[in-house]
Amino acid sequence: MASFPPAQPVPEIADETKSMFAVVNDELTKNLQAFMDNLPELTAKYSRFLEATKSLNPKAAMRKGTGPVSPLLKCHKSSSALNYEGMCESPLDLTPKRPTNPVETQDPSAEELLESAANNTHQDDPKLFLKNFDEPTGDPAKLPPLPEDPLLSMNMDSLTRESYELRVILGGICDWIEMQMPAIRLEDNRGVAVQEAVIRHLGHMRTAVQTVNERHLSYMAKRCEYATNYFKYPYAAKQWAAALILWNMDHWDHLERDWRQIRQICILAGRLLSLNLDRLRAPCVSVPHFNYM
Repeated sequence: MASFPPAQPVPEIADETKSMFAVVNDELTKNLQAFMDNLPELTAKYSRFLEATKSLNPKAAMRKGTGPVSPLLKCHKSSSALNYEGMCESPLDLTPKRPTNPVETQDPSAEELLESAANNTHQDDPKLFLKNFDEPTGDPAKLPPLPEDPLLSMNMDSLTRESYELRVILGGICDWIEMQMPAIRLEDNRGVAVQEAVIRHLGHMRTAVQTVNERHLSYMAKRCEYATNYFKYPYAAKQWAAALILWNMDHWDHLERDWRQIRQICILAGRLLSLNLDRLRAPCVSVPHFNYM
């Protein structure tokens, strides 16, 4: 007769460990609740930054053709409304100007970006810089300083901050879903499959936000390359200056796309969670389907 090894004792979970699980779950639940409660205001803030970026984009004048223009590309006058319906009503009536000196505000809002552009003049105008560029002398010390775009740097700082915060929030939501996962059973895994699908979608969103978060680093690396070649090859300095100016203009397009992307990620994440919240909270309990839209 075959003999079976004695059953191994199941380790018990200490009360301190259970208490730690409860504390972490409570913190993650508050993170999810805050995200869902502040979703309209958060989306409105991203929309204000998007409208400010579209207004300040030097390429905005290229979109004033006679053909049909997507409503996503149009500039709007007012971007101060906190409700989503009022965000995209009227077109912006601000001339994209640049300040002489960088604004000292560390965390500028979208309104402060527009105010800085409207109340200051930009002496380092790129076209004027290239027009008045002297003939190359071969001496890097005699080259004029490269033109700066302080508003571009301010906008990137804001985008880096907001994208980092959104990535942390989405990561906390994924952790909350994992904390709700039940013991693995064979009879009912439909709710767990929903949890896994939502985590997978949120993971893709976090990856996209991380790409946005790294935008500032990629911009500065390319700018350093252009600036180095500007002084390294003084006889081709004007061409390198023109390349840097074009890089700055193209980066305004990147910023516009990134603000639009994190706004859409915020909206889509909120909708995905609202449609599946009951199943995420109780994956093994039969719950009626509610449509939150």
